[in-house]
Amino acid sequence: MIIRNRYENSERMMKWLFHVSVIFVCFLQYSMGIAESVETENRMNAQRLWEYMTTEKPYQQYSYWPGKDGFYKSSMPAANIQKLYLNNLALDTVVNKKGVFPHGSLLIKEMYTDDKKLNLITVMYKEKGFNPSGNDWYWVKYKPDGEAPLEGNVEHCIECHEGTKGNDYVFTGIIK
Repeated sequence: MIIRNRYENSERMMKWLFHVSVIFVCFLQYSMGIAESVETENRMNAQRLWEYMTTEKPYQQYSYWPGKDGFYKSSMPAANIQKLYLNNLALDTVVNKKGVFPHGSLLIKEMYTDDKKLNLITVMYKEKGFNPSGNDWYWVKYKPDGEAPLEGNVEHCIECHEGTKGNDYVFTGIIK
């Protein structure tokens, strides 16, 4: 009985140490800015992402894509002019030509009409395990008020970006 209790206590202690270690490693990554996640209950959703990027960490405070400061002409049919913001993880990938955006990367494109009226906001957020065949990109198309008519594994977005699969699905610049 005493031996069994010691074994059970030892096993509990090992499990506790394992959980504490996992929590510590996760906390360390976030505190160092290595990882960023905006998921809720292990499921990404457009509403949570909108809250994160407009309230918790306002994307207008992010950096622009290098060389694309402010408004620039779009090569895409959805807008004539646009702005493209990146969180620090994505910016590091672009600047250092890392080739693939890490999980937690966030790219936010504001799309404008010719008279510079905000028309759409499109978002690419890299979420581990979300869609491995699409490099784990979670896609959202927002209206300026935050309504999201399209989100998730959006076939239209993936089909359009398919030609840039070798550049981690981005058009704006080479990341390798």
